[in-house]
Amino acid sequence: MSRSLRFPQIEQLLLDHPEGLHRADIARRLGVHKSTIGRDITLLTSQLPLIEEADGRIRLDRHGYLHTIHLTMHELEALHLSARLFSKVMRFPFPHASAALRKLADAQGRVSPALAARIRDTAEELDEFISASSGDYAAYRKVIEELGIAISEMRPVKISHFSREKQSTRQFHLFPVTLEPHPEGKAVHLIGWDLDAEEPFFRTIKTERIDSVILEASDPDLFACIPTERMMEGLRNAWSIWSTDAPPIPVRLCFSSVVADRVAETQWHSSQNLDYLPDGRLIWSALIAEPKEMYPWIRGWGPDVEILEPEDLRLRHRSDLERGVALYAEKGTTDV
Repeated sequence: MSRSLRFPQIEQLLLDHPEGLHRADIARRLGVHKSTIGRDITLLTSQLPLIEEADGRIRLDRHGYLHTIHLTMHELEALHLSARLFSKVMRFPFPHASAALRKLADAQGRVSPALAARIRDTAEELDEFISASSGDYAAYRKVIEELGIAISEMRPVKISHFSREKQSTRQFHLFPVTLEPHPEGKAVHLIGWDLDAEEPFFRTIKTERIDSVILEASDPDLFACIPTERMMEGLRNAWSIWSTDAPPIPVRLCFSSVVADRVAETQWHSSQNLDYLPDGRLIWSALIAEPKEMYPWIRGWGPDVEILEPEDLRLRHRSDLERGVALYAEKGTTDV
């Protein structure tokens, strides 16, 4: 077997065995002498991020490994649109995003220089946002990176999290499952399986309030026991990230004829149903895991929406509108 054939096979073996393999193991699997693999490993160190453990095992550094993917022009455009959305909604510095975009631009430049230029523009916007930010985001970046490692390597973590509501810091022992964006809050949340709870459940935590992350050893067997399909079902029912194990709650809204067509032209939730009334008003209905999460969106329509159900949200909206009227009544009118 030639070296050009062995190199990709060695790479694949190390990808399949994240714990690493001894040279003798690799040689036996490929049917060559151990000394041949020794020379191959020496040459491969210039191409792959290889690490040799104290016991002689060779493994890939997953954090520095460059993945090769093949994308069509349309797939690259889809990723660029995702990045544009990221740059407009997730307003926090995250340098890895701009680095990824520059690589996409380099790949796209061979097919469409115009699209590549737009992708680089988005990368520049993200970098400028980082430069203009007044805070020190180094600690936050480290938290995001460590959580990313924990998720990809199936490692439980111990985190320290500050609660604004309670004005105190609390420790959690979690098995991180995913990072989930929260567009309304312009933030990223961690969803993890709470290992310390008497009855384990999926806990959602805002990453900006995580002070520290301690990574534990990888535990794929424990991860296999986590009902991730239940989490995904909960997210499908959620307005954004708030999910529960309880059945979703019916939400019915009546939009005025002034905004009915604007509401109807967007798919706000996968479960939504639309019914026009004879006078042009629109009844919007859906099944939502936690309707309180969607209230800022509802309130944004002001007097052009009436909450029909659930009742607690209807009363809350009515109270807010009454307080708004009272506020303006107290101040009176001002001639401009």
